Amino acid sequence: MRRLLDLRIVRWELKLAYVVGALVLGFVIVSLLALTRLPDPIIGMVRFGIDLAAILLGARIFRGRGEPIAPPRAPWRMTARRRLSQVLGILFAVFFVGGALGMLLDALGGASGPADTAGTTAGNVIALVELALIAALYLRSAARLRSLGVPPKEPKLTPTVRIRP
Repeated sequence: MRRLLDLRIVRWELKLAYVVGALVLGFVIVSLLALTRLPDPIIGMVRFGIDLAAILLGARIFRGRGEPIAPPRAPWRMTARRRLSQVLGILFAVFFVGGALGMLLDALGGASGPADTAGTTAGNVIALVELALIAALYLRSAARLRSLGVPPKEPKLTPTVRIRP
């Protein structure tokens, strides 16, 4: 039996299926936990663990064009290309800043109702920590890929159009 980390996903369709499956699985588990009326911080920590495990496993088993398939990726490497690591790192950093600003504005505006509890705030803080950690992982990967020059830029190929009479 092959170990889970020995799997390799190369095709974008399968990568998309993995991401959608991880999102659905996380949603189902968190929804079931919410039905048990567990406190928000506990549900937030479970969601954090599921999301982080899905992202780290995906980073280990996804392979980019031109990337060797058999050997395992370096532990710091999140994507095959520096640009993708940059974009994902910036995207998660923007989500972090937006969430932090939302929490700050909520705190300055006062409690808006019964939903604003210490448990909800703790759950939001856990979500912010998750976003910051994921952003840091992708941005570190982009920096290391740039400093090592791995991988070289892909050549831009422009097709030659020929029209024959």
